[in-house]
Amino acid sequence: MDISILAEFVSLVETSSFQETAYNMNISQSALTKHIQKLESELGVLLFDRSTRMIKMNEYSKTLYPYAKHIVQINDEALVALQELTDDEQNVFAVAYAPVLGQYGLIDLITEFSKLYPEKNMRAIETYQPLALLKNKKCDFAFLGENEAVDHDFNKMVYKTDHLAVVLPLNHKFAKRQNVTLEELADEKFILHASVTSIPHEETQKFMELCESKNYKPDIVAESQFTSTMVRYVLGGTGIAVLNRLHIPSDVRNLCAVVDIYPTVHSHIYLLYRRKFSCPAATEFLHFVIEKISE
Repeated sequence: MDISILAEFVSLVETSSFQETAYNMNISQSALTKHIQKLESELGVLLFDRSTRMIKMNEYSKTLYPYAKHIVQINDEALVALQELTDDEQNVFAVAYAPVLGQYGLIDLITEFSKLYPEKNMRAIETYQPLALLKNKKCDFAFLGENEAVDHDFNKMVYKTDHLAVVLPLNHKFAKRQNVTLEELADEKFILHASVTSIPHEETQKFMELCESKNYKPDIVAESQFTSTMVRYVLGGTGIAVLNRLHIPSDVRNLCAVVDIYPTVHSHIYLLYRRKFSCPAATEFLHFVIEKISE
């Protein structure tokens, strides 16, 4: 079983989008389709329900997913452990980020730096534990969401700013609005982002804090770890989803409406980095990121 294909499978489960996964994994959609078909052939089962325009998990993919994710994590850790043995000799620095952050332009950022400075030895690591790698000195940079970017042992800067929005059916009365207030949504049923840890998901936490400030108790009818599942609930008429705007897959925006919540509820993606870099090339990357942020 090809671990790289398992990584693509994990990403596809989490995005439910061939387009988004192909972009995040830096491959073509046709190649991704062939890889998933190869995996299904090896396992002897179909992993997704393709009867609709949306990719939907079935009992086989739900069973495989946690094992595949663990295998990919262990593989990442093993590669990092081996690579660090030669980093000092090769003048290598590493950048780590979680798969869910791929839509924030990180792939483009890393690719552009590599093309502009081919002599710089940069290694990009997509991992579910970027902060752990940074703490263990296995990378110089880690891109993190707000809930994770709380370690005070590292330097920190804002990389991207996002904000809360609601995902609505196209026939919803607010579908053509640019923004909507919480008071106007008082009678709605909500679908929120579930967390895989004891810490609430950032989007859900910010929405609940907004509700608390307004003395409003939302009617929560569904929660999911996956953005794509939340969107499917919306398309099915279950309720409306609360998500950060940049988290919403681009290939479903023609199927639903996205309306900003007013007043704006901001969130941030942070870049954490070591106080002392492993090599001079890492300093060049920091300067490059600062330049791109200021554009």
